[in-house]
Amino acid sequence: MIRIAALVCATLVALVGCSSSKDDLNDAQAEYTEEKTKTLQEYKECIDDADDKEEVAKCEALLSAVKALESK
Repeated sequence: MIRIAALVCATLVALVGCSSSKDDLNDAQAEYTEEKTKTLQEYKECIDDADDKEEVAKCEALLSAVKALESK
C-alpha cells in the first residue's frame, strides 16, 4: 500500500513538472511571437519612412535580426 501511494505521488509530481515545462514553452513561444511581430512592425514603419537607400539599409538590419532568429 505504501509503495502504491509513493508511486501515485511520484507520478503526480512528474505530471505537474511536465505541465510546468509545457507552460514555460508556451510562454516562451508567445513572447518570441510578440517580439517578432513588434520587430516586423518596426521594419515596416522604418521602410515606410525611409527616404534613401542608406535608410533602407538600416531598416534591413531589423529584418536580418528576425531571419537570424528564425534560422535557429
